[in-house]
Amino acid sequence: MSVVLLDAATTGWSARLNLRFQPRDVNGAQRTVMTERNHFGPLRILKPLYPEGDAICHAVIVHPPGGIVAGDSLAVDLRVDGGAHALATTPGAQKWYRSTGAAASAITRLHVADDARLEWMPQETMVFDGARAKQTLAITLAPRAIFFGWEMLCLGRTARGERFATGEFRQSIRLVRGDGGAPLWRESMVLTGNDPLLGSTLGFRDLPVTATAWIAFPDVESGLLTCDILAVVRDELADAPLAAASSPEAGLIVIKAIGDAPEAVRNLLIGVWKKIRLQVFSCQAILPRIWST
Repeated sequence: MSVVLLDAATTGWSARLNLRFQPRDVNGAQRTVMTERNHFGPLRILKPLYPEGDAICHAVIVHPPGGIVAGDSLAVDLRVDGGAHALATTPGAQKWYRSTGAAASAITRLHVADDARLEWMPQETMVFDGARAKQTLAITLAPRAIFFGWEMLCLGRTARGERFATGEFRQSIRLVRGDGGAPLWRESMVLTGNDPLLGSTLGFRDLPVTATAWIAFPDVESGLLTCDILAVVRDELADAPLAAASSPEAGLIVIKAIGDAPEAVRNLLIGVWKKIRLQVFSCQAILPRIWST
């Protein structure tokens, strides 16, 4: 794939996608239905998929251009109402191309209502050398919401041995319980090309991939105990020396991992998801079909 170079005059594309999932009674059984799928610009959703039956709706978010270039602005707003269960993913990595001019941005807002369930499992964000980008993820969970999600970042095209030597990448992540509530998790990162943090033993250790994952659920009230789920997660990570899990507070488990390839880190997080899904979501783990195409 050729690298796209754009000058400062480029305005880029603006794109928005709004999704909403609600429960419906169909012949006496509950079905999760995508009741809103509004889009503007190059952001789309494939048709709702039900590989696990009617109760869980799988949604595949597609960005047809295949990459984000100078001046692009993307926004995704996804809501899951009480009683609904959605799993959202992407068919491939989100690519941020090199820019000699304007920065690009993407913001994702996830809202999960009481008694709703969301699994947010996009493939990695790949930042090309020379990219200038800002990425924001805002997660709002109601008190009785159940959530599993991850954010994976790959600096440079690892298959080409590319490093993030120039450019700037800004990332902001915020997870809160309840509208206007205090953050359960918040992190901000500003990386410039050849940032000392990339090679530091306290940072990336010269590894190109980093990831954060979250498991959130109403502790005790749901019959789940944070210490029990944390033990399962740590057991799954036992053979991964560059991954760890902690619980900042009851009902929240955070996983951090770094690695030398996106596939390795993704498989690590998938392994955790498979281990906890039956306990946390009351269903067996079935991988999204789009990952096999």
